[in-house]
Amino acid sequence: MKIGTRSLFIGMVWLLIGIGCAPPATALPETPTPSPPTATPSPSPVWFPPTATPTPVPTRAISPTPTPALALGDLVLSDDFDTPGAWQTYRSATGSAAYEQRQLTLAVNAAKGYLTSLRDAPEVSNAYIEVVLQPNLCQGQDTFGLLLRATNEFNAYRWVITCQGQMRLERLQSGRSLPLSDWIELGEIQVNPLVETHLAAWLYQDRLRLFVNGFEELSLRDPVFASGRIGVFARAAGDSALSVSFRRLRIYAINPALLPTATPSIPVTLTPQR
Repeated sequence: MKIGTRSLFIGMVWLLIGIGCAPPATALPETPTPSPPTATPSPSPVWFPPTATPTPVPTRAISPTPTPALALGDLVLSDDFDTPGAWQTYRSATGSAAYEQRQLTLAVNAAKGYLTSLRDAPEVSNAYIEVVLQPNLCQGQDTFGLLLRATNEFNAYRWVITCQGQMRLERLQSGRSLPLSDWIELGEIQVNPLVETHLAAWLYQDRLRLFVNGFEELSLRDPVFASGRIGVFARAAGDSALSVSFRRLRIYAINPALLPTATPSIPVTLTPQR
């Protein structure tokens, strides 16, 4: 029993000596934790790539389409509708033609009534005529306008304009009208005291050109009336009253020397082929 105890004691001593003499444990290197791969960013699409700023080019002025020459000469007449007796004025069951505030006003009261007024002078043959039109009260197919080269109220060129914005030229002979053009759309005529409609007629020999607010709307030839006076008219299409005023009449002579001359045509000579 004593021998076993001694052996056990000696074994424990050698165990402790072995532990004390054993080399220290070498620490194993830590294995690094792999980090997730860094994603390479893909380039974002450029939807609107920048473009080079162009060198500014000087703006080229665009010339308007030339209107055939008017060849205006001297001012023949300036009429502000303030000369008593120059125009026909009257009052009847149909309505009235009267001066008021430097203008001539035709007022139709009767259903489908028709009024005219002619200036006593001058006789107009070749001339450029300007006048301002001002509808005061009108609707639909009510008409008004100018009488050109008028012998009287029954024989003249009649420039017809409707309240709803159409126009045409008629030849009036013995009270009967013959249309010389189709209806032309102008846009609605404004019944507004602040809005004026400028009318102009260019008459030279058998040629007639009509302008509205500076735009040429009609050009044609007709040889019937060579000269005559200027007049105005108004016609009610229905039962409603109609009133229209005219002001600032100007008449210019036409200078033939300023008219463009036709370019002579050059005959083409054919070279015979061998």
